[in-house]
Amino acid sequence: MPEVSLQLFFSYSHKDEALRDELAKHLAILEWQSVISSWCDRKILPGEEWDYQINDNLNTADIILLLISSDFLFSKYCWDVEVKKAIERHHAGEACVIPVILRSVDWSGAPFAKLQALPKNAEPVVSRNWHNQDEAFTDVAKGIRAAAEKLRDKRRQKQEAESLQLWEQEEETRKLQQQQQERLRLQKKREEADRLQRQEAERLQKQEEADRLQRQREQEKADKLQLEQQSTGNDLLSEKGVGYTRLRDLLKAGNWKEADQETLAVMLKATGREQKGWLNSESIENFPCPDLRTIDQLWVKYSDGHFGFSVQKRIWENVGKDYEKFGDRVGWRKGMFFNKEWLEDSDVTFTKNSPQGHLPYLERKVIFLFYSGRLVNCNI
Repeated sequence: MPEVSLQLFFSYSHKDEALRDELAKHLAILEWQSVISSWCDRKILPGEEWDYQINDNLNTADIILLLISSDFLFSKYCWDVEVKKAIERHHAGEACVIPVILRSVDWSGAPFAKLQALPKNAEPVVSRNWHNQDEAFTDVAKGIRAAAEKLRDKRRQKQEAESLQLWEQEEETRKLQQQQQERLRLQKKREEADRLQRQEAERLQKQEEADRLQRQREQEKADKLQLEQQSTGNDLLSEKGVGYTRLRDLLKAGNWKEADQETLAVMLKATGREQKGWLNSESIENFPCPDLRTIDQLWVKYSDGHFGFSVQKRIWENVGKDYEKFGDRVGWRKGMFFNKEWLEDSDVTFTKNSPQGHLPYLERKVIFLFYSGRLVNCNI
């Protein structure tokens, strides 16, 4: 980005206009190099308010040249307005004021007396100590160039400092925005987690209520069925009209293998899967509770508490619902330590000497009763 030229203001008496014009010629190189852009009251256009134009340019100038002569000191406007404002701005650090001594005059004690003047040694431009005026104005031009370069360096440093400060402010703003966005993200995440947690809690509550109502309906149905069957003297309850006489007789006689086969048969009948020949997870999840209780009670009763779904359920819970540990406890796995394998159906032991909970086996499909939670729902 190109640097903006420094604004230079000529404060002078019109009696010294010829000398001002000569100085302007010596400063032309600085104008062409865009180091300065000069202004004097001769640039005021017809119709413009000269006092406003002078004050406006005086108040915005970077360099103010006071062209000192007896006429300059005699000018009330130069002294009361321009010199006063120039010194104020110089002390405020807003402008650089340079006295340029054009003609010899006593200016000691003036407000600008403490300022470094041009030409060197404050030798007036109109003086026999110069070979000619060009030599004097050249010295003035060099001094103004040096002052302008110093001002430009200060301006450049100020701009760099302001740019750095702006960058730091923007960086701080960006970090704050990122932190705010992160806080918002975490807040939304927490809100979403809370919402999901509430939804899950509501779902579980509804599910628990639904399960409770389902158990209540099934209990009411079982109680009704029990009353009906008690009135007929039949204690083998069945919601689906399944007969359990043969299962009872097999268990009573200690025919454990045939009883296991009969158990699968009546369960298929109770679930309407006789043609399929096997139980799936859906049929087990919806198995009628009265029938499940009847089957379990028959097994427990005639095995003296050694076999039955409720016996297996208690073992299942004791081993922390671990499938392999359960298999070890009920004798469905064989081998030693890490070489244990699940029994083949032909290896199942159908005697009361087998481990507790070994039966009913049902081709190991009984395990689905534990996974589905059907035993719990049926209060077994």
